[in-house]
Amino acid sequence: MTDALAHWLGIVSFVLNGWATAACVVSGVVLNLFCIFIFVKRPGRTENETPVIQYYLVTLTAWQTALLLNAFLLYSLPTLLFGHIVTHGVYVLVFPYVYTLANMTHTGSVWIVLTLTIDRYLALCKPLTHRAIGKRTRVKRLMVIVSALAIVFCLPRFFEVIVVEYCSENGTDCSTHIQRSELPTNATYWMMYHIVAAVLFVTLVPCLLLFGLTVRISVALRHAGRKRESMCQAIMQKNLGRDAPMNSKSSNEHRSNVMLVLVIAKFLASDMLPTVLDMLEHVVGGDAFMGSKLATLAVDASNFLLVLNCATNFWIYVIWGKRFRQSCRLFLFGTVCLRRGFSSQNSDATGQRSSATTMPNSSRAAYADYGSNSNMNRSRTRSVLTCDSTVTLISNGTNGHYSARHLAVPVRRAPKARRASALQWNEYQKSKLREKVCAGRL
Repeated sequence: MTDALAHWLGIVSFVLNGWATAACVVSGVVLNLFCIFIFVKRPGRTENETPVIQYYLVTLTAWQTALLLNAFLLYSLPTLLFGHIVTHGVYVLVFPYVYTLANMTHTGSVWIVLTLTIDRYLALCKPLTHRAIGKRTRVKRLMVIVSALAIVFCLPRFFEVIVVEYCSENGTDCSTHIQRSELPTNATYWMMYHIVAAVLFVTLVPCLLLFGLTVRISVALRHAGRKRESMCQAIMQKNLGRDAPMNSKSSNEHRSNVMLVLVIAKFLASDMLPTVLDMLEHVVGGDAFMGSKLATLAVDASNFLLVLNCATNFWIYVIWGKRFRQSCRLFLFGTVCLRRGFSSQNSDATGQRSSATTMPNSSRAAYADYGSNSNMNRSRTRSVLTCDSTVTLISNGTNGHYSARHLAVPVRRAPKARRASALQWNEYQKSKLREKVCAGRL
């Protein structure tokens, strides 16, 4: 390898480990913390209303945020301070802890993504089994157990590196170095932990499982989408003689599943290169592998892919998660919406309404919940009760005389006006939905 090529490879490694990793870490930590806040503190929702899948996403985001911080301490900060990853000096005192935490966060992320993939597979391909085991308390317990196992699994990493101090003969000039301990040199330990256990639980086997389950989930999503669309079209053509759009609830569930598949696929793509490099290192040997400039650059690129994956989940949530976008808008613009809602309520309270507006408003209050939430689509084919007629009743007064009383009786519209009334009711529902979003009730 020529000196010019080695120089350019060094520049690329510096950019990847230094500025590129630092930019991803800063943006990723901020966005991940924002995601956790949105998942945990979503306004207008109690703990029992929280979707079970969000426990997976919160745990995964927490592990990935910790991975970003460890990557910054292990690669980015020493590169920016010293121009390269240091092996001696005061900074290496933190290496045993950061090295152990980096492996813990990577292992925890792999296992959480694997459990998330299995959950989605059961939900789409074995719904009865998923309904039995996918309870909220069980998912919470599962996240704690998986995280604890990841920590325990990576504890031996702490004893693989040690910090030693070398001094000159006169004892005045001393320097601190980081080096391997005797534990990794043990052939049995290296074979059982670094090769067998790592291949089975961290690298090769989890990647193969993720790939197979992701393909199976993608096929199930495609099949379910086609079946749902054909059923909806058949039902609407039979009842109304026209095509109808997909149910909004089913569409949201489909987009949520696609979003989770993209998160899994992105993680799988970023974890493939580190897995291949680990296998290659086991084949050619650690010393020969790390002595190659190209292999070093490949390792830096694989580390950057892991960092990039952990920093970009927010954008998938924003693009594919409708509820997540609504929560973000509510958090960012909720104060303005609340002020507008408060001012409109004050204007309605102080304004004097005529008899022409009082009657529809009273009817609207009586039937405000009709068609909301799960019954939202029913209002398209049903007529609306309105106070359009009055009935005169003759009653006997207390003084023996008769008096006439006019009562507003809700009646159904004529059949010719059903379609127009349904369209008007849909417009009213949309306005009420916007008011609820601004008021923080959705």
